[in-house]
Amino acid sequence: MTFIPGKKTGGKAFRINGRGMAHRSSIWLYMKKIFAFMTRFIISLSVLMAMEFPLYAVAEDVKLSLAVYPFNDLRKKSLDMDIYDLLSTELSGYEFIRLVPVEVIREKLYEFEPQFMWTEKNDEVKRGGILWKIESGIVEKTNKAVNAQYSLYGDLMGFGKRWRVDAYLVKEGETDPVRRFSFNGMNYEEMPAKLTGMSKSIAQVLKGETVLNAAEEDIRQYKGGMVSYEGTIVKIKKHIVTVPESVPLRALLLDLHLEDKDLNQEDILIDGLKIISMIKDQESEGMRYMLSLALDPFDSVAQVYEVKKDWDNAINIRDRALNSFPLNPALHKEGIGRNYYYIARSFDEKGMTDKAVENYKTAVFYLQPSTVFYKNAMDGIRRLEGKGVSSK
Repeated sequence: MTFIPGKKTGGKAFRINGRGMAHRSSIWLYMKKIFAFMTRFIISLSVLMAMEFPLYAVAEDVKLSLAVYPFNDLRKKSLDMDIYDLLSTELSGYEFIRLVPVEVIREKLYEFEPQFMWTEKNDEVKRGGILWKIESGIVEKTNKAVNAQYSLYGDLMGFGKRWRVDAYLVKEGETDPVRRFSFNGMNYEEMPAKLTGMSKSIAQVLKGETVLNAAEEDIRQYKGGMVSYEGTIVKIKKHIVTVPESVPLRALLLDLHLEDKDLNQEDILIDGLKIISMIKDQESEGMRYMLSLALDPFDSVAQVYEVKKDWDNAINIRDRALNSFPLNPALHKEGIGRNYYYIARSFDEKGMTDKAVENYKTAVFYLQPSTVFYKNAMDGIRRLEGKGVSSK
């Protein structure tokens, strides 16, 4: 039996073979548990700090450029600068927004459209041959020239004392507005408060975009080996605390957790169910972002339920995916059939033959004939019906 001499202080020795090695192994497992606990503690503490100081998640040096245009005053065929002044004052107060000066916008408009007359409020000019109305085409050209990532423009209409404002927040390079705003009032004294509400909504959208940009940079650094896996999860969770309604941010977190499905099983379940509850329609920004990642939260959640042998919940999630998610319909249909097969087999093993046949037949409805599960389900049906089980 071989020993390693102990130290003077204790005179103890470690045995290479036998119980000494087992002792080392148990210490190593204990240390791994301590490390895992400390990692989770640090992540939780960091997220709590972010909840206390939510702006911590917004990168100070990242600002989105926004071009706010004067609104078209359709009553007078001129441009209304009062709306512009109020909105620009409100939006300039946010640290993550950089407003493009209106003088720069005016200069570029004249450059692109020499016949454009910037007719301000109360300077009534008939349209005949003079382009004064700010529309999507000219906004798109101007945005590129002034490097605006977003633009805001719209119309003011009046009917006596009544009024209505339609506004459009557009992201550079996209044709459809990110947000459409429409509100009205019985008198003009109501307008400032409603414009303030609109500016807050716009700021929320841009804040979400700013935080998402920072989160994507964190992911790039992780992929490049500059930041650890655990450290990246901490950062993304902080970003989510700042903008909790952001589906793209939650999609990034789910994508990270999916890198270790065994370790992060419960996190995947929580992340995926939250995203599923937030998805409104197939045309939403969050849906488009998930599709760009080829991320399927329904499949992620269903897989966790399937590992737990919770077939009913797995079927429910995959059925919802077939009705509301454009990705992987064949995968979800096959998954439903597979889960019904497992339910049928469970009834079969318990001797509950009627229920077994019923579920085998449901499984066959969803499964492809070329699969092993289809063949096994058909074998089960023939075997049980051959014993005299009634066909339903």
